[in-house]
Amino acid sequence: MRHGALMVALLLSACAKSKEERVTSREALTAERPQPRGAATVRTDEGTYSAPSVRFSVDFLEDPPVKMRLVVLSAQAEDGSTWRFRMSVGDGFVTSKHATARLIPLNALGPGLAVVDYQLAGEPAMMMDEGTLDLTVTGSHAKGEVRRTDGRVRATFEGPLTFECMVPPAWLSKANAQAAPAPVPASDEAGEVRVLDEALSTPQCRSIADAFR
Repeated sequence: MRHGALMVALLLSACAKSKEERVTSREALTAERPQPRGAATVRTDEGTYSAPSVRFSVDFLEDPPVKMRLVVLSAQAEDGSTWRFRMSVGDGFVTSKHATARLIPLNALGPGLAVVDYQLAGEPAMMMDEGTLDLTVTGSHAKGEVRRTDGRVRATFEGPLTFECMVPPAWLSKANAQAAPAPVPASDEAGEVRVLDEALSTPQCRSIADAFR
């Protein structure tokens, strides 16, 4: 009888996850590793996760001139479970401080799209394949939620927002940066080298950072 009850429980669990996809390849997962525990908190039906912050990252490319803007959260629970999202936002996010994205089961992101994946301890990684992610920033505090298409809230998150900005190395020289960090290779798709403007010495990075103080 106990064996039969276990099989029923497993079948019910599988049905509950019918709208989500198992992650079967490394490419399907976000590249972010879970961050240490900290001030940002994620709450789901499965548990609570934390990370130092919600991170807003902007990469400036010079040739062709492009800005890549991502909001990222990579959180971890005490038992090792993880919960993560990557959200692509447009220029308007800097002024509106609000963005809504559609969840997709892919890693190729554009404005208005987001990827959410999670992994419970000892279980396969899962990726949400439908729903929306809503984000609002007040000052330097980020807050939001993930909903399925039926309106059910799957996760809420909030915490401090941090900002990082990557620029072509020449931009730091023009800004008379005192100590430019070592170049960081860009992604294969970008084909450029950028460096972290840690001091926010370039006007491009400083103007964005000022909007979230």
